[in-house]
Amino acid sequence: MRSVLILALLASLAACSGNKVVNKPAELTAVERAELQFERVWSKRVGAGTAGKFAALAPLIVDTRVFAADAKGRVRAFDTGAGATLWTQDTEYRFVAGPGMGADQILLGTLDGEVVALDAVTGEQRWRAMVDAEVLAAPVQDRNRVIARTVDGRVVGLDADTGDAEWEFTRTAPALTLRGLSNPVLRGSSVIVGLDTGHVVSLDTRTGEVEWEQLIREPTGRSELERIVDVDAQLLIDDGRLFTASYGGELVVLSAITGREIWRRNLRSYTGMAIQGDQLYVTDAEGKVWALDVVTGAAIWDQSELAFRGLTQPVWYRGNLIVGDYEGYLHALSPADGRIIGRTRPARDAMLTAPRVQGERLYVLASDGTLAALEGAPVSR
Repeated sequence: MRSVLILALLASLAACSGNKVVNKPAELTAVERAELQFERVWSKRVGAGTAGKFAALAPLIVDTRVFAADAKGRVRAFDTGAGATLWTQDTEYRFVAGPGMGADQILLGTLDGEVVALDAVTGEQRWRAMVDAEVLAAPVQDRNRVIARTVDGRVVGLDADTGDAEWEFTRTAPALTLRGLSNPVLRGSSVIVGLDTGHVVSLDTRTGEVEWEQLIREPTGRSELERIVDVDAQLLIDDGRLFTASYGGELVVLSAITGREIWRRNLRSYTGMAIQGDQLYVTDAEGKVWALDVVTGAAIWDQSELAFRGLTQPVWYRGNLIVGDYEGYLHALSPADGRIIGRTRPARDAMLTAPRVQGERLYVLASDGTLAALEGAPVSR
């Protein structure tokens, strides 16, 4: 039987051994010289949030609309301007991933092995597809195909209009994996997926045929725990390069076209990366934020003051790096040296997914169902 480990048990929050507490989350200290301040523009409740479960629910921003869902079946659409409710749809589904955007429809994955498409304008259900295993990554759409990834190692291509199954790629997952999946990413008519086997694979979205496959990290060690190599860090494509990271301890850059390896370095991550100019920024499995040379992978700086706080993938916002944490804080870091230069707390519960950026706005969804829109500005001296 296949088992799944919660991410927080492995890397971020406190872990206990007898009466001794190890990996205690770093305590926050005052920001010595703030350079970025935040204003909450509006805040809404989506519903029950993750309902105490791990769920990869994140806000989806499309033009002037923001969509969000909770784990008990509620989906809401808001106007980005003032947060006015456009529609609310209450369903019986147990959502754990999404929404992702299709052509005039939003796509969600459920705990019970379903992919659900809702009309983006009205919220009405268009179709439901059974894929027989939990969908822990946001589905994506390319032309007439919806691509969904299941927790048991399958990638499924569905008809975008009906939800009918068109193809399936299968790679049996190991006995023990992290509870979480990176979202599939599209490149032209290809979809690239990170697998729990330590591989990354590129598939033709029309047929599901393998275009290339590359090993990121080979399982090693004597125990199943030591052999976890999931490629769960969110994949990133930039200038023809594919940036990948494995929980097993490798960050690898590939050609997004051929899968050819460009460079690699030791670094363990399950969240994701951001890139700006000639620097790559990544949150590692212990909550340290790194800046790396994008050409060579050499370390430029690292920031450990937020260790074991369950940090999200970093995002680039108005010339700064932003990460969320397990207590609902957002932290702003200087891209030059990693100093913490700003902080705010838009929610009182964990941020399990990275903030979303659109223009001058940051959007965050916390696990208690708080959806907040914020704007940042330099601190006046």
